[in-house]
Amino acid sequence: MFTVKPMSEGDFGFATKLANTMNWNMAKEDFQFMKFLDPDGCFIAFYGRERVGIATSIGFGEVGWFGNLIVEEKYRKRGVGSLLTKHSIAYLQSKGVQSIGLFAESSLHSFYGKLDFKIDEDFWVLHAEDLNQLGSEDVPTAGKEQISVIEKFDSQYFKGDRRQLLESIILEEGNFSYFKSHEGMVDGYVAATVIGKMAWVGPLICQERKVDVANSLLRAVLFNLVGKNVYTVLPKKEVAVADMLFGAGFKEDFSVSRMFLGEAVAKNCIYLAESLERG
Repeated sequence: MFTVKPMSEGDFGFATKLANTMNWNMAKEDFQFMKFLDPDGCFIAFYGRERVGIATSIGFGEVGWFGNLIVEEKYRKRGVGSLLTKHSIAYLQSKGVQSIGLFAESSLHSFYGKLDFKIDEDFWVLHAEDLNQLGSEDVPTAGKEQISVIEKFDSQYFKGDRRQLLESIILEEGNFSYFKSHEGMVDGYVAATVIGKMAWVGPLICQERKVDVANSLLRAVLFNLVGKNVYTVLPKKEVAVADMLFGAGFKEDFSVSRMFLGEAVAKNCIYLAESLERG
């Protein structure tokens, strides 16, 4: 019989090893971070006393995100994935979440569709191993003084409360964050997380159709990331932003679709995900 229990610190090694069977390049710190953001949102599936699968989720007020879902190969197609997903959905809804998002490759559209998730739009997962040299941009950095206005701006579009997540990125030494505004109103912001020789660009939220602002923010942050392996997730509809990123040396790793159970969020804006796991 399969059961689901909350993930504990003692499960991080198993979760990391299982995640990396999918070449996700994860570390124990990734699960520690998820537990920091939502202490009860990560789960382990058991067959008896044997650990056989993992799932991660996080609540941002009325918006939630479903992230990693992996089942040991010998236990697949036995309902474990559905059990973990339904358990995570129930957990998020118990916290008052109204909309749950996730990113899924095309092979999983049917699986999530059976659980009433609907495809919203398609994204590229982009990767640059060797960024082209970019000119520096005179864009204000974002820090403690700007965090409250950035959080308010973010919530207008994401529709959830990402305060803890944004502060953990923007205020962390070694990361890079920028914002643009006029007449006291935020036009957009971007943040990048740096871990050793790797970096993830996102989140970025910018007012709709202000491609010049989005590209200026991205050039500012990418200027600091030359020499690193850099990843980002971008909607395919953002052709002008994609052109700039491809010109900077990014290439497509693979594609995913953003899906929602409930109302779609992060619409009517230029948007780069903070991560596949957290939206």
